[in-house]
Amino acid sequence: MKQGFIAVILAGFMVTPALAQPTVKLTTLDWCPYTCVTAPDGGFSTVIVKEAFKAAGYTAEVEFLPWQRAVLTAKDSKDVAGYYPEYPGEVEGFTLSPAIGAGPLGLILRKGAPVPAPTVEGLKALKLGTVTGYINSSQVAAAIAAGLKPESVSDDVTNIRKLAAGRIDAAEIDQFVFGHLLKTDPKLADVKTDVVFALPLEEKSLHVAFNTTDYGKKLAAIFAEGLAKVDTKGLQQKYFAAAR
Repeated sequence: MKQGFIAVILAGFMVTPALAQPTVKLTTLDWCPYTCVTAPDGGFSTVIVKEAFKAAGYTAEVEFLPWQRAVLTAKDSKDVAGYYPEYPGEVEGFTLSPAIGAGPLGLILRKGAPVPAPTVEGLKALKLGTVTGYINSSQVAAAIAAGLKPESVSDDVTNIRKLAAGRIDAAEIDQFVFGHLLKTDPKLADVKTDVVFALPLEEKSLHVAFNTTDYGKKLAAIFAEGLAKVDTKGLQQKYFAAAR
């Protein structure tokens, strides 16, 4: 009798489904290879974000949106905890996570063009292209503060084409983003041998920006605990080595 009773109990445990992990929602932009809507893994930053939440017992759901909308959707939201990737600095309404990787910012030039000095005066002499809403390297930011007036456009592809056509002298871009665009974007097929990444300026750390609601603060702490268990640097080296 007792054995039969125990067997029934054990059978009940065996058919009980495993408890689902709680889900956290985040927003991001299409900025390959860090965040890539067409990549099965979602891009390198998405891999890190999902691994960190997985280590903390959560499942991350990511929505890809235009950049400004991704930020606004995450701000003051009770359903969306934050957005990524974000460069270090003060972001109103958000707190930044520990680094989830890093991106090398620098200047692209036309092939054969003289490389400018990475100084305020050297950069001020350029007709420089930037992207609206993107944070600049500290060197470019200093040059802007000293009077440089960059030409801002909506995306990196536009800057690359403007540079190839000689309409600007240089453009600021992440090195991995530049390499990915040259390999994959058909709009650059006719100019990809005309432009080069020529002047590294700064390696910027990347972060998740969590909103400052109670929900966002809670998830920020949980994410930090999970991220501490992830070998971010090792994963980044392997990811980009495999992508070359």
